[in-house]
Amino acid sequence: MGLIGLSWAGLSQRFCVYRNFLSCEIPLCDLAAKTNTRVRPPIPRLLIGIALRLIRDKIEDERTTMIHVSLPDGATRTLSDDATASGLASDISKSLAKRTVAAVVNGVMSDLSEPLPDGATVELIGRDDPRALELIRHDLAHVLAEAVQSIWPETKTAIGPAIEHGFYYDFDRDTPFTPEDLPVIEKKMREIIAARTPFTCEIWTRNEAEAYFKESGETWKVALLDAIPEGEPIKIYRQGDWLDLCRGPHMRHTGDVGTAFKLTHVAGAYWRGDAKNPMLSRIYGIAFADKEALDAHEKMMAEAEKRDHRRLGREMDLFHF
Repeated sequence: MGLIGLSWAGLSQRFCVYRNFLSCEIPLCDLAAKTNTRVRPPIPRLLIGIALRLIRDKIEDERTTMIHVSLPDGATRTLSDDATASGLASDISKSLAKRTVAAVVNGVMSDLSEPLPDGATVELIGRDDPRALELIRHDLAHVLAEAVQSIWPETKTAIGPAIEHGFYYDFDRDTPFTPEDLPVIEKKMREIIAARTPFTCEIWTRNEAEAYFKESGETWKVALLDAIPEGEPIKIYRQGDWLDLCRGPHMRHTGDVGTAFKLTHVAGAYWRGDAKNPMLSRIYGIAFADKEALDAHEKMMAEAEKRDHRRLGREMDLFHF
């Protein structure tokens, strides 16, 4: 029996023997005795080398721990134990990988870069999926904060969630923002979006995060850090050199947010909504998946303003005394 017909276990044993043969570490007659086969000297060394590489690759594959994940259509995929949703999308098709921005893993929205657990149910999410809209708005809040701090580095950040129709971010600065600041900030945001800077997640220790934010003067981040329960991971999301304390998830890069957004107004906001706390400066924005949806929302808001009885009353002088 030659190489054909042997089990992989048998092939792995002969791999070691043939390797010694190729390196001239044992005589040819000893090789025949060890393998219990009739070895013919004319066998091309190249063919033996190819066979040995195939054996080696198979042995390495068997040593790799694999995981199994399920897709919404019931199909299953076998992946390496360090596989991510991004890798899963690429494994299925290049076109799917290009349009996937996040994943729902066991019912929870997750980053594409997060390792997949064995036995997980995974749904890949495209940017046009309605569930991605909250990610678009959340990512824009981060882009807003980076833009503000790049223009006014002394500004401190507080919180910036996604909300209905858009997003906001609270800032701490000596001079509150004005409506005239919004076009400047929005221009910088579009530059950050055009750069398509990747969002990356890092896990820090509580002490590392506390030391960093204290040194940076980010007192509101220290307060947020203190509110995170013990045992919960401290997640830091980066986009280039800028970073924020955030539980995530985020999309692949800043370019995924698109350009269908607009900063609308500024307002004062008490920290945690408590009038006993300091007043922060809040910037609001609206955001949608595409320009058509943004235009439709702006048109609807304009029509609502026209029907506002307070505005009509002022224009018609109904409240004159």
